[in-house]
Amino acid sequence: MKLKKLMCALMIALSLVVVTGCQEEQKQEQKEEEEVVKGKCDVKECIKLLKATNTIEEMNEIIGFEAEKSEYSEEYKWQITKKTSLTAKKSSENYILQTTMIKDEIASDKVDFGVYSELKELLDTGKSFTYEEAVQKLGGVEGVLDSKTSTSDGYMWVDKHGRTFRATFSTTINNKCSIMTLR
Repeated sequence: MKLKKLMCALMIALSLVVVTGCQEEQKQEQKEEEEVVKGKCDVKECIKLLKATNTIEEMNEIIGFEAEKSEYSEEYKWQITKKTSLTAKKSSENYILQTTMIKDEIASDKVDFGVYSELKELLDTGKSFTYEEAVQKLGGVEGVLDSKTSTSDGYMWVDKHGRTFRATFSTTINNKCSIMTLR
């Protein structure tokens, strides 16, 4: 009788180990599959290398594969990983470049959004601020370049709570901020 109970307990324990092990292996495989970068660079690096004045052919060459073109508009998309992408939308003669990133991967517990009202007041009174000043006020944390036009660069910061601060800086007018949001 004791032997049957012992064998039963051993079988249950062995089953749990096998099931748990398989689940961990599946999670690891899914994570590795999601992180596979298609092309020559990850999304954060690709946007740094591109210019809004590049042609789509030049962008394809820089990124390392051909973009998918929208059938409805002059918009091109590079799916860099399963969860990150870069788009180029035609605007006049140039493109508006935008990224889709995983916020958790760029979040920082060092970034301080407590200065948002101070930055907003500077912007509202026409004094504005540069990217370097924003970095200094946000706890010394560098922003992640997430958009570009021929006249501006957009950066984003994500805090440990998932809140996102975005600011767009002119590349033609003293590198000052022109738009900012906190969500």
